[in-house]
Amino acid sequence: MSGKVDGILLQCTLATAQVYDVGGKISAQISGFKGTSAFTLVISDFKGLGTYALSDYNLATYLTGTSFFQDAYIGSTAGTIKITSYLADKYIRGTFEFKGENQYTSISKNITEGQFNISLVPVKLPETNSSTNNLSAKIDGTVIGFTGEAITTNMSVIGNLLSIATINGEKRLALGVTGYKGVGTYDFSEDGNGTYMKDQTPTGSFTATSGSLVISSEAGGRLKGTFSFIAPNQNATINTSVTVTEGTFDLPYSKK
Repeated sequence: MSGKVDGILLQCTLATAQVYDVGGKISAQISGFKGTSAFTLVISDFKGLGTYALSDYNLATYLTGTSFFQDAYIGSTAGTIKITSYLADKYIRGTFEFKGENQYTSISKNITEGQFNISLVPVKLPETNSSTNNLSAKIDGTVIGFTGEAITTNMSVIGNLLSIATINGEKRLALGVTGYKGVGTYDFSEDGNGTYMKDQTPTGSFTATSGSLVISSEAGGRLKGTFSFIAPNQNATINTSVTVTEGTFDLPYSKK
């Protein structure tokens, strides 16, 4: 996947795509990454080959960093996503162009000559080495280790945003707090969020509706704490959930 950002080529080193059912409507999400930069395309009513206007409830985003709100240039009105070739569960190919605007700075970027050619065949990712794990939790009673980091970003509107992102092969575990104030307890039903992704399938993601995150220390460039939560499947048509208990972490920590 690649595209030009204000005339400068961004060639992604990793690209993924998913086509999935959301409430009886087929959606497609196409993403490409290079370091902390990324393109993400979302087609809300996917029907295969054709041209999809961003003004028709579709979305294109260019990211320049890890803080979505501050680093996102969002195109929702001007631009198109064109699917030129598609075979279910095999591949998806196409082009894209859009004008993305940062909601905080009002700065715009023009994305041109975008293209993608992505396999839809799932690829199993290797699991991380246990020696690198710095977050662990029991997922439905089974201990799983993850490797990641924590970042606090100061947002002009909502205050400090704490983001914890970790990975283990196909699995992901992410925690966050809006209005972060340091050491203390944060309720996932009020000012925090927790997500567990067991795999890359459309039904593999779970979001916390209850539970808490406890930050015990943020000294010495490390963030330490514990957490637990119950998370239903993000696909509301599937009546499943996961229970996350005995979560603990000691993560590299930075502030922006």
